Amino acid sequence: MKCLESLYDIKNEFNVFLFDQWGVIHNGENLYPNAERIFKDLLEENKLIFVVSNSGKKSSDNIGRLQQMGAKHILKTEIITSGDVCLNYLTENKGPCKDIGKNYYPIGIDYPLLKDTNFNKTTNLEHADFLLLTSTAGFHDFENAHKEMKIALKLNIPLICSNPDILGISGKDIHPSTGDLAIFYKKIGGKTYVFGKPGIEIYEYVQAKSLKNKDEILMIGDSLFNDIAGANNFGIKSLLIKNGIHKKNFSEKISDIDTIHSIKSDLQVTGMPDFVIDELK
Repeated sequence: MKCLESLYDIKNEFNVFLFDQWGVIHNGENLYPNAERIFKDLLEENKLIFVVSNSGKKSSDNIGRLQQMGAKHILKTEIITSGDVCLNYLTENKGPCKDIGKNYYPIGIDYPLLKDTNFNKTTNLEHADFLLLTSTAGFHDFENAHKEMKIALKLNIPLICSNPDILGISGKDIHPSTGDLAIFYKKIGGKTYVFGKPGIEIYEYVQAKSLKNKDEILMIGDSLFNDIAGANNFGIKSLLIKNGIHKKNFSEKISDIDTIHSIKSDLQVTGMPDFVIDELK
């Protein structure tokens, strides 16, 4: 693992750059200071850039958020979300979504991921073919969601989740996210299918669009559990941003490698980055 002063130290080693959103480009409220400049410089060198986000929503909604933050050069790149990939698997009737059925029951925020498709929303669990979990932004009634999931378990209803993040960033706060509910359902015995990093489907989706080899691709993220573990799973190199979801773990008194080894979860695998940097610069 190599510690970097700047992303520019290794930019000539790669032709495709995959950037996570939260904790890398912005904090949920504001763009980080160097993000626009870095995107501008990479684009001027004809590098391929994809924003690859564990957002359970469509990329179009993420574009709107970035516009509100003042993004310009970032919006010249393609944004791909785990919501996009989940939608693709459902509408193409493939992978874990093959023959799953047409009636879904929303868990958490009722985000219209399947609007204008052949799928139908139901408010009756007994009529549901699957649960759809896309977002918990602004959601607080986890107790009721747990009750609904326990009923769904008895009905043997599978869960489709379009965002595996267990933790999220809003400004300076770190809080539980959508993946936390998905893990609850899995722990109580429910069939659970999750799209997004660290799963490889989103990486496969992006590589197919890039038409590049794996050794040309760099993943830049702040989560050892999602971005970095996903890059490890897919077989591409990765750069960890320390000033993100794990920022409270890092200290000048402890080496980066020892800190990374100390960051563990009973529910997730800790990835190992090839490079590490304090913040995007």
